[in-house]
Amino acid sequence: MAESTTPSKVKARAQRCGAAQPRTCTSRVRLGLLVVIVGLVAAACTDLFGPRGVATPLLADLAFDDLHSDLKAGGLVYISASPADTAFRLQQAERVPVEITTSSGDRENPGLYRAYCPFTDRGSHYECFRFDIYMLPGSDAWTLAERVAAIGGRFDLVSVTGDLAGVTVFSPDRLVSKARAAGSWPGVYYTELSFPFCVVEPGSACGALQMFLSVPVPIDSGRVIPGDGTLQVRSGDTVTVTYRQPAGQLLKARAVVP
Repeated sequence: MAESTTPSKVKARAQRCGAAQPRTCTSRVRLGLLVVIVGLVAAACTDLFGPRGVATPLLADLAFDDLHSDLKAGGLVYISASPADTAFRLQQAERVPVEITTSSGDRENPGLYRAYCPFTDRGSHYECFRFDIYMLPGSDAWTLAERVAAIGGRFDLVSVTGDLAGVTVFSPDRLVSKARAAGSWPGVYYTELSFPFCVVEPGSACGALQMFLSVPVPIDSGRVIPGDGTLQVRSGDTVTVTYRQPAGQLLKARAVVP
């Protein structure tokens, strides 16, 4: 029987089985693919907080994905969801609207997007909002913080030694080209898109990955500005994400800011 899969399990399994291990020629092949698929992925411009096509599937669950989330100022939070219909596939131009609020008064309306973007319709997938940076010996990823901010991203993890970092950007547009360009930053050995543990093939146990939904939201402190695309929080805030099901019921998840 195939093991059940959730976005958190997939990411954690990928981190255990891939990110912590020395890279082989497979990684270099993947990196080479970045050049090939830049034009395919960057063809359309989207805005996860602006006008878009709307889909309202029945959701089986809605959660804060804590694997790469950090609720403190300067961090980010991932919202994830799974449609009840495992055959559901969100189209590229569509978003699933949710509302995220804080007890101190902020209110934002991001749209859930596909958690995994395809290289091809029948091939492997990568996380739509993330890429990984591998540093040269003696180099520290933290020195790249300003460059990460300049491309509209934030670190979602940095290893203790600073030789490995994960970067989240808040739109899937141009992710591939941004990852490729980051490969030329000072001290960077190479960059790689973040892959799920298994290849998504029609009929495989991993095919259900294609249904998962996700969106990251940046977090800061300071004056609350509802609708600016950034969640302003205070220590002790309760953060709530809400989705209205097709029949009108409200699906919610909550988290508390440290």
